[in-house]
Amino acid sequence: MIGVNIDVTPSKKAEEALADMTRKLIEAQEQERSRIGRELHDDISQRLAMLSVQLEQLQSDPSEVQSSLQEVRNKVIDICNDVQTVSHELHSSKLEYLGVVAGMKSWCEEFAERHRMEIDFSIDAPSSLSPEIGTTLLRVLQEALQNAKKYSGVKRIEVHLREHSDEIHLIVSDLGRGFEVRTALHGKGLGLTSMRERVRLVNGTIRIDSKPMGGTTIHVTLPLTARSDTARLAG
Repeated sequence: MIGVNIDVTPSKKAEEALADMTRKLIEAQEQERSRIGRELHDDISQRLAMLSVQLEQLQSDPSEVQSSLQEVRNKVIDICNDVQTVSHELHSSKLEYLGVVAGMKSWCEEFAERHRMEIDFSIDAPSSLSPEIGTTLLRVLQEALQNAKKYSGVKRIEVHLREHSDEIHLIVSDLGRGFEVRTALHGKGLGLTSMRERVRLVNGTIRIDSKPMGGTTIHVTLPLTARSDTARLAG
């Protein structure tokens, strides 16, 4: 009889790491669903309810209709715009109709206007990029801008999209408060983890440079020929 000893420790560690990453991604999805649910319930639904009350009051007193009509119309427009914003965050149709680069630029303009910020968006990249790369870049950009809005304390953000050596580079930077990267990656927030996993799935790299009161720079590099792990397995 011949016995063979096989060290399965690395394999187990890999499986545990994959399971942990999957758990974090599921938690991130649930966290995002909860956020959207709160926005719809606490904001949109409440505003619609108030609008309904206002319309009932106008119905009981028709003499006020003419003077209140513009106010009601403005409220309806605001609600429609906010619903459209939530929809864009879930699925940006502009990537399909405008293409990746123009779609990302348009999204930055909308974000800047909505939050009264300045976003300097510079482009040195091909106008045509694959939907897979486009979706990854957009999701990372959205997460980076949301984080900058919440934590940086500044109103100006720089976004650069450029091509170099068959790679596409997305750089998002601000001169805000910054943070300890290692602490953030091991904290409860799942935004940075989600960005890293998205980039990994298309064989890209992400570098996060930040320190307290030293600003933040997020640099994503994707190969222009990137294919996701799922796509490769399917092929």
